[in-house]
Amino acid sequence: MARDPHGSLPALMPRLVAFARTMVGDTDTARDLVQEAVARALGARRVPSDPPAYRAWMFRIVRNAAIDELRRNWRTSEEPAAPAVDLWRFDQAQIAKLTVERGLATLAPAHREIIALIDIAGFSYAEAAELLSVPDGTVMSRIARAREALLAAIDSSALRVLKSSHGS
Repeated sequence: MARDPHGSLPALMPRLVAFARTMVGDTDTARDLVQEAVARALGARRVPSDPPAYRAWMFRIVRNAAIDELRRNWRTSEEPAAPAVDLWRFDQAQIAKLTVERGLATLAPAHREIIALIDIAGFSYAEAAELLSVPDGTVMSRIARAREALLAAIDSSALRVLKSSHGS
């Protein structure tokens, strides 16, 4: 009996949604994109049977759906809206998570994408390079720049939070 190539899909779903959410910045839109990607995958004529290849293939489908969504909603003059949240009522882990999410929301889509692939989805540099169709060295430089931009965004966000919470 042949193995179902989509057998690993249920286990992949949370990571696909997290990746899509990082790309588009909205959980509901991310879930919609993953549903769209799953429908495309289930209707595909050729499906990779090797589990790592299948995983990369699914992330590529989600990535393409996210890029299409970003193109549809592209706005040149708007910055992502920071959520209105009272940071002082959360514990440190929640504050750290929210801070990173807010920082990610301010990054350029290409920076969010590479961070999502490597730091969130857990792809190796070589896997990300293959998925993005770029050399390994390009991935290495992109992730370095993206992490730098994220740290700068977090640092500037922390300063704004401190200033606003102290009435300055």
